[in-house]
Amino acid sequence: MWALKHLVWAVENSVKKQCLEELESGWLVQLICADTEDDALHARTQSHSQDPDDDEDMDVETIDDDSSNTRSWLWPAMYRMPCHPTFAALRSKSAQMQKAEKRLVALRDTEVNPTRKARNDDLAIQEQAINFIRNLMGQPTTGNIAEMVEYVFSEIGQEKLFEILASKLRVRVLHPFARRYPTTRETRVLYPQAKVIEAVIFVLVHIAASIPKHRQLVIAQRDLLKLLEQHFNSKDSGVRGALCHLLTNLVWQDDSADAMACGQRANELRKMGFLQRLEALEQEDVELDIRERARAAVWQMKTGNS
Repeated sequence: MWALKHLVWAVENSVKKQCLEELESGWLVQLICADTEDDALHARTQSHSQDPDDDEDMDVETIDDDSSNTRSWLWPAMYRMPCHPTFAALRSKSAQMQKAEKRLVALRDTEVNPTRKARNDDLAIQEQAINFIRNLMGQPTTGNIAEMVEYVFSEIGQEKLFEILASKLRVRVLHPFARRYPTTRETRVLYPQAKVIEAVIFVLVHIAASIPKHRQLVIAQRDLLKLLEQHFNSKDSGVRGALCHLLTNLVWQDDSADAMACGQRANELRKMGFLQRLEALEQEDVELDIRERARAAVWQMKTGNS
């Protein structure tokens, strides 16, 4: 998917269409929506369980940060000298050391925890598959973006595409544990990931870069826009920048004939609180690039309102 997303970026629309036809839209949707690796791991661990009625998830690994024995792999030279006062003081008083240990524990968990690895694999596949759709609507050497937007709508389904994008912005529960273990098992929750969120936003960016009709379609997705509004506080600058880009496109005016519709789009976004969000980014964001993008979007939105 990573290779194909680059292939379809700047080629003729006929080649883009051929790529999607070869992949088949149903298979592409399955890649985006299904947690294939996580489901396979879950099925394998369940089949290995000795008790068929046992809901225990065998693949979850817990690391106790407070145990010196558990953490002995972090700094072997230090933990071999537990009585040395210098090392004891360093371990107990150094906030930097504690921060480094937590970071290493998290990295180790990512590498050896099969559940986390399966989820990361799924997220990587979903990210590239969404970016494939993004680039299908990207810069063609011949034809136009509107043609490819309509083609993707026809192949996947307009409502279905927007629902898929919205689903990637919601918190999801993966294989929840049985209720008969309320005190010993926690629900496995998957929160929206920055790279996937950014890919979703850029699909919308390209739809909004098309014609006024397609911008109106995005504005009509109120639930989707409400989900996006929650990500203005994202720690990821790519997400914040993509949101600025999207809002700039949504209030873009093609020509004088689009003036009234552009003003309506700007008013709708303002009612939903997007102008205030952009102004906050313009004034407070730590990234200069984000502040400039937000400033441009604010100007565009206020111009559209006038």
